[in-house]
Amino acid sequence: MNYYENLNEVINKIEDNLTQKINYKYLAKIIGTSSYTLQRIFAFLTGITLTEYIRKRRLSKAAEELLSTDIKIIDLAMKYQYDSPISFSNSFKKMHGVSPQNLRKNTLSLKTFPKIEFKPTTDIIEELEYTVRKLDKQKLYGITTGIIKLSNSEAIRDLFDKSRNEKILDFIIEHSDKNELYYGASIDIYDNDLTQNIQYYILGKTPRNDLVSIEIPEATWACFKLKNKNQDDIIKLYNTIYTKWLPSSKYTEILNYPQLEIYYKDDCEICIPIK
Repeated sequence: MNYYENLNEVINKIEDNLTQKINYKYLAKIIGTSSYTLQRIFAFLTGITLTEYIRKRRLSKAAEELLSTDIKIIDLAMKYQYDSPISFSNSFKKMHGVSPQNLRKNTLSLKTFPKIEFKPTTDIIEELEYTVRKLDKQKLYGITTGIIKLSNSEAIRDLFDKSRNEKILDFIIEHSDKNELYYGASIDIYDNDLTQNIQYYILGKTPRNDLVSIEIPEATWACFKLKNKNQDDIIKLYNTIYTKWLPSSKYTEILNYPQLEIYYKDDCEICIPIK
């Protein structure tokens, strides 16, 4: 299978298990990555989180079933993996604009979220500039969001504000060969494949009493150069790495290891652990 066929296999597994508990880690194995990375790739490619896609597919199928059968709403809620009829009704109304009860009483228009199909693109791919480096185990020091939801960009913005307001970023840059290092998720968070939790860090190489530390394991890294620090270009580079470079290279990603974004004065690198 090629990469897009594997992604479609992920979609098919989701479709076959909308009424079951979905194991993100199992889905990630189909494309040979971690559940955290799968969720990032999915969001890069579709503009929607994997959890949100599954939620919308379940609610689309639930609406069809609500209109075509006499199933009880409480049973429908349980069938599509909701903890209670109340949480199901709230999600249903948020998507469809009407409660399940009122939908049965009235003929109303519905929203549906179609099943996604991935197709290979023929976009022109710019040359990628990267190096392969063997790095020893090391400790990095900085500040963290603590454990947050993968989609909680506000907490990450607050972390950056704190790093600037408290001059922590200045300290990191001045004592890290002018580098800033950002780290996405620790191993224990990767392993919790259903929570979508991460622990985001801003890190440097010099310890200080008020900074937390994290150990980066020994590994070989593929480090991709980007000649700017534009976030849209960073996302595009991640997309290219996972959908174009990794499938066509001799390397595979080492699962449950951190990914590093290293920011310099005018540019940055994305570093992926490989074997």
